[in-house]
Amino acid sequence: MIKNLRFKKMRLWASYPFAAVYLIFVYKYGIVVNPGLGVIIAGLLIRFWAAGYIKKIRKLTTSGPYAFVRNPLYVGNFLMGLGFCLFVNNIYLSIIYTLLFTFFYLGTMKKEEILLTQLFGNDYIEYKQAVPAFFPRLKPYKSKDPIRFSLAQAHFNGELIRVLVTGALLCLLYFFYYFFKENSLDSKDMKYVGSLLIVQVLLLLFTIAHRRKFVKQESEKLA
Repeated sequence: MIKNLRFKKMRLWASYPFAAVYLIFVYKYGIVVNPGLGVIIAGLLIRFWAAGYIKKIRKLTTSGPYAFVRNPLYVGNFLMGLGFCLFVNNIYLSIIYTLLFTFFYLGTMKKEEILLTQLFGNDYIEYKQAVPAFFPRLKPYKSKDPIRFSLAQAHFNGELIRVLVTGALLCLLYFFYYFFKENSLDSKDMKYVGSLLIVQVLLLLFTIAHRRKFVKQESEKLA
């Protein structure tokens, strides 16, 4: 039965117990800010860069980060998740995360390769043979149909929302640790984090509403 489930659903189901385990690790081992934050930012930037190029299903994207690696969105996902794991002062959580990511995303990438081959034929096969799936090549692939980065396309793909959600999660992680572990939310740092969380939530609500309207308008143009 498990073999017949889609990998996306499996990832979703696996995320809940992993989140519980993550919070247990945070509570038990504490958090370390410096290494994880940089990795999270790197993951967000890679995803944002990629989202400004990709037009899912409609077009084979080989420009921007796609000239270096076929799945830059997944590379960004991996770095973001790894960054959160590096916040925890215990290396075993990062190892568990890496193993789970490899298991779930290898299957997803293989299914997507089949779909893209069906959609784009020889163009995708040629691209696949030249560009690695996950570990980037040093020299960019020469795209047959180069395009430029579009902030509007990144917004259409929901990356502005992802950035704000990630920032909110970081704030909540601090609240969780300092409330349950340190039993304190009275410091200046916590007040700053609280104010930042409120701003991010307000921006998130505005961005979600604006994106819905924007996606509707763009969909009507394509219809």
